[in-house]
Amino acid sequence: MTSKPRNRVVVFRLSEDEYRSLKEACTRRGARNVSDFTRSEVLESLSDTRNVDLDRRFKTIEQGIASLQSQFNNVLLNLLQGVRHAEINPSP
Repeated sequence: MTSKPRNRVVVFRLSEDEYRSLKEACTRRGARNVSDFTRSEVLESLSDTRNVDLDRRFKTIEQGIASLQSQFNNVLLNLLQGVRHAEINPSP
């Protein structure tokens, strides 16, 4: 819990279905009330946005590694096929 006073108010409207879903999520998580639940989820999502860029970078790196692995496997396969071909058809 923060020691700073909470004196700012945020207001937004929900449909009946959205509100029902929000209440159900509060119950599932054992939240004290809708306000506490919503506040914690919104603030958590703010800290999560800092990780989005890192996640994107890691995904790009993982894709690059996968591409290099595929290229390496293709080169290795070609080398092995060349060795087999040389073993079957030795030069005179």
